[in-house]
Amino acid sequence: MPFQITIEPLTIESFKPYGDVIQLEGNKNVIIANQGTAKRVNHVAKLENLRSGPSPALQSAKPNMCIFSSAPRPTTGGLFQVKLLERHPYSSQLFMPIHEQGVTTSPDLPSYLVIVAENGSDDLPDLRTIRAFAATSTQGINYKANSWHSPMVTIGRRVDFVVLVWENGVKLQDCEEAPITPVLIDLKPLFKNLPESKI
Repeated sequence: MPFQITIEPLTIESFKPYGDVIQLEGNKNVIIANQGTAKRVNHVAKLENLRSGPSPALQSAKPNMCIFSSAPRPTTGGLFQVKLLERHPYSSQLFMPIHEQGVTTSPDLPSYLVIVAENGSDDLPDLRTIRAFAATSTQGINYKANSWHSPMVTIGRRVDFVVLVWENGVKLQDCEEAPITPVLIDLKPLFKNLPESKI
Protein backbone atom coordinates (compact mmCIF):
# COMPACT_ATOMS: atom_id res chain seq x y z
CA MET A 1 0.00 0.00 0.00
CA PRO A 2 1.60 3.32 -1.04
CA PHE A 3 2.14 5.83 1.70
CA GLN A 4 0.82 9.35 1.24
CA ILE A 5 2.16 12.89 1.54
CA THR A 6 0.47 16.26 1.02
CA ILE A 7 1.41 18.89 -1.55
CA GLU A 8 3.11 22.07 -0.27
CA PRO A 9 3.38 25.54 -1.82
CA LEU A 10 6.73 26.13 -3.58
CA THR A 11 8.73 28.91 -1.93
CA ILE A 12 12.32 30.08 -2.18
CA GLU A 13 13.04 29.06 1.41
CA SER A 14 11.31 25.66 1.38
CA PHE A 15 13.17 24.57 -1.77
CA LYS A 16 16.67 25.68 -0.73
CA PRO A 17 17.89 22.20 0.27
CA TYR A 18 17.20 20.96 -3.29
CA GLY A 19 18.03 23.98 -5.45
CA ASP A 20 16.62 27.35 -6.46
CA VAL A 21 13.18 28.82 -7.15
CA ILE A 22 13.33 31.28 -10.03
CA GLN A 23 10.83 34.07 -9.51
CA LEU A 24 10.65 37.84 -9.15
CA GLU A 25 8.50 38.01 -6.03
CA GLY A 26 10.35 37.39 -2.81
CA ASN A 27 13.81 38.16 -4.15
CA LYS A 28 15.72 40.76 -2.17
CA ASN A 29 18.26 41.83 -4.79
CA VAL A 30 15.92 43.47 -7.32
CA ILE A 31 17.49 46.31 -9.28
CA ILE A 32 15.94 48.65 -11.82
CA ALA A 33 17.13 48.32 -15.45
CA ASN A 34 16.31 49.48 -18.99
CA GLN A 35 16.02 53.17 -18.17
CA GLY A 36 13.61 52.45 -15.33
CA THR A 37 11.24 50.22 -17.31
CA ALA A 38 12.29 46.81 -15.94
CA LYS A 39 13.12 44.97 -12.74
CA ARG A 40 16.19 42.74 -12.79
CA VAL A 41 17.21 40.03 -10.33
CA ASN A 42 20.77 38.78 -10.69
CA HIS A 43 22.05 35.28 -9.91
CA VAL A 44 18.65 33.67 -9.36
CA ALA A 45 20.11 30.16 -9.74
CA LYS A 46 23.39 28.39 -9.11
CA LEU A 47 24.29 26.66 -12.38
CA GLU A 48 26.59 23.68 -11.85
CA ASN A 49 28.75 21.65 -14.21
CA LEU A 50 30.82 19.28 -12.08
CA ARG A 51 32.59 17.83 -15.14
CA SER A 52 34.45 21.02 -16.00
CA GLY A 53 37.90 19.78 -14.91
CA PRO A 54 39.99 17.05 -16.54
CA SER A 55 39.16 13.54 -15.32
CA PRO A 56 39.92 10.14 -16.86
CA ALA A 57 36.53 8.80 -15.68
CA LEU A 58 34.36 11.71 -16.83
CA GLN A 59 33.93 13.04 -20.33
CA SER A 60 33.50 16.79 -20.56
CA ALA A 61 29.94 18.06 -20.91
CA LYS A 62 28.34 20.87 -22.89
CA PRO A 63 25.39 23.05 -21.90
CA ASN A 64 22.16 21.92 -23.55
CA MET A 65 19.36 24.49 -23.65
CA CYS A 66 16.29 22.64 -24.85
CA ILE A 67 12.50 22.74 -24.72
CA PHE A 68 10.37 20.20 -22.82
CA SER A 69 6.71 20.06 -23.85
CA SER A 70 5.17 18.14 -20.94
CA ALA A 71 1.76 16.52 -21.25
CA PRO A 72 -0.44 16.38 -18.12
CA ARG A 73 -0.11 13.30 -15.91
CA PRO A 74 -3.08 11.25 -14.68
CA THR A 75 -4.59 11.72 -11.24
CA THR A 76 -7.32 9.86 -9.37
CA GLY A 77 -9.38 11.23 -6.50
CA GLY A 78 -7.07 14.22 -6.25
CA LEU A 79 -4.00 11.98 -5.89
CA PHE A 80 -0.89 11.60 -8.02
CA GLN A 81 1.30 8.52 -7.74
CA VAL A 82 5.08 8.77 -8.16
CA LYS A 83 7.03 5.56 -8.86
CA LEU A 84 10.43 6.80 -10.01
CA LEU A 85 12.96 9.49 -9.15
CA GLU A 86 16.03 10.61 -11.09
CA ARG A 87 19.13 12.72 -10.58
CA HIS A 88 21.81 14.38 -12.67
CA PRO A 89 25.01 13.54 -10.78
CA TYR A 90 27.22 16.18 -12.38
CA SER A 91 24.86 18.96 -13.49
CA SER A 92 22.17 21.26 -12.21
CA GLN A 93 18.93 21.21 -14.22
CA LEU A 94 16.84 24.32 -14.73
CA PHE A 95 13.17 24.43 -15.82
CA MET A 96 11.41 27.70 -16.72
CA PRO A 97 7.79 27.63 -17.97
CA ILE A 98 7.29 29.51 -21.22
CA HIS A 99 3.77 28.48 -22.24
CA GLU A 100 0.79 26.84 -20.57
CA GLN A 101 -1.85 25.36 -22.87
CA GLY A 102 -5.36 26.80 -22.64
CA VAL A 103 -4.67 29.14 -19.73
CA THR A 104 -7.77 31.15 -18.83
CA THR A 105 -7.12 31.44 -15.12
CA SER A 106 -4.62 33.25 -12.92
CA PRO A 107 -0.94 32.47 -13.63
CA ASP A 108 -0.52 32.27 -9.86
CA LEU A 109 -2.50 29.01 -9.69
CA PRO A 110 -0.37 25.82 -9.56
CA SER A 111 0.35 24.02 -12.84
CA TYR A 112 3.16 21.54 -12.18
CA LEU A 113 4.69 19.44 -9.41
CA VAL A 114 8.21 19.50 -8.02
CA ILE A 115 8.90 16.21 -6.22
CA VAL A 116 12.21 15.78 -4.41
CA ALA A 117 13.97 13.57 -1.87
CA GLU A 118 17.29 13.57 -0.07
CA ASN A 119 19.98 10.99 -0.80
CA GLY A 120 20.00 8.01 1.56
CA SER A 121 22.90 6.11 3.12
CA ASP A 122 22.50 3.50 0.34
CA ASP A 123 22.99 6.24 -2.32
CA LEU A 124 19.32 5.95 -3.33
CA PRO A 125 16.38 8.26 -2.58
CA ASP A 126 15.45 8.36 1.10
CA LEU A 127 11.65 8.12 0.93
CA ARG A 128 11.35 9.30 4.52
CA THR A 129 12.37 12.73 3.18
CA ILE A 130 10.23 12.87 0.02
CA ARG A 131 8.38 16.15 -0.48
CA ALA A 132 6.12 17.55 -3.20
CA PHE A 133 5.67 21.22 -4.08
CA ALA A 134 3.09 22.98 -6.26
CA ALA A 135 4.68 25.40 -8.73
CA THR A 136 2.93 28.09 -10.76
CA SER A 137 3.60 29.20 -14.32
CA THR A 138 5.44 32.25 -12.93
CA GLN A 139 7.97 30.06 -11.08
CA GLY A 140 10.96 28.22 -12.47
CA ILE A 141 13.13 25.71 -10.63
CA ASN A 142 16.79 24.76 -10.68
CA TYR A 143 17.71 21.39 -9.19
CA LYS A 144 21.14 21.11 -7.59
CA ALA A 145 23.51 18.59 -9.11
CA ASN A 146 22.91 15.10 -7.67
CA SER A 147 19.48 16.05 -6.27
CA TRP A 148 16.84 13.31 -6.50
CA HIS A 149 13.64 14.51 -8.19
CA SER A 150 10.73 13.25 -10.23
CA PRO A 151 10.65 13.61 -14.00
CA MET A 152 8.51 16.63 -14.88
CA VAL A 153 4.87 16.33 -13.77
CA THR A 154 2.29 18.77 -15.11
CA ILE A 155 -1.30 18.67 -13.91
CA GLY A 156 -4.42 19.44 -15.93
CA ARG A 157 -2.77 20.86 -19.06
CA ARG A 158 0.36 20.75 -21.20
CA VAL A 159 3.18 23.08 -20.13
CA ASP A 160 6.26 23.99 -22.18
CA PHE A 161 9.58 24.66 -20.43
CA VAL A 162 12.97 25.98 -21.39
CA VAL A 163 15.50 23.60 -19.81
CA LEU A 164 19.24 24.05 -19.21
CA VAL A 165 21.45 21.09 -18.28
CA TRP A 166 25.05 20.04 -18.97
CA GLU A 167 25.27 16.72 -20.83
CA ASN A 168 27.91 14.55 -22.50
CA GLY A 169 25.78 11.70 -23.87
CA VAL A 170 26.98 9.13 -21.30
CA LYS A 171 23.74 7.78 -19.84
CA LEU A 172 24.60 7.29 -16.16
CA GLN A 173 26.68 10.47 -16.07
CA ASP A 174 23.84 12.53 -17.55
CA CYS A 175 20.87 10.98 -15.72
CA GLU A 176 20.44 8.17 -13.19
CA GLU A 177 16.98 6.72 -12.50
CA ALA A 178 15.76 4.95 -9.36
CA PRO A 179 12.40 3.10 -9.19
CA ILE A 180 10.84 3.66 -5.77
CA THR A 181 8.06 2.22 -3.65
CA PRO A 182 4.99 4.13 -4.92
CA VAL A 183 4.13 7.33 -3.06
CA LEU A 184 0.73 9.04 -3.30
CA ILE A 185 0.65 12.83 -3.30
CA ASP A 186 -2.54 14.53 -2.15
CA LEU A 187 -3.02 17.48 -4.52
CA LYS A 188 -6.42 18.61 -3.28
CA PRO A 189 -5.25 21.34 -0.88
CA LEU A 190 -3.74 23.38 -3.75
CA PHE A 191 -5.07 22.01 -7.07
CA LYS A 192 -8.76 22.59 -7.77
CA ASN A 193 -11.02 20.98 -10.42
CA LEU A 194 -8.60 18.12 -11.04
CA PRO A 195 -9.34 15.91 -14.06
CA GLU A 196 -10.17 12.30 -13.19
CA SER A 197 -8.30 9.37 -14.69
CA LYS A 198 -6.80 6.09 -13.54
CA ILE A 199 -3.43 6.17 -11.77
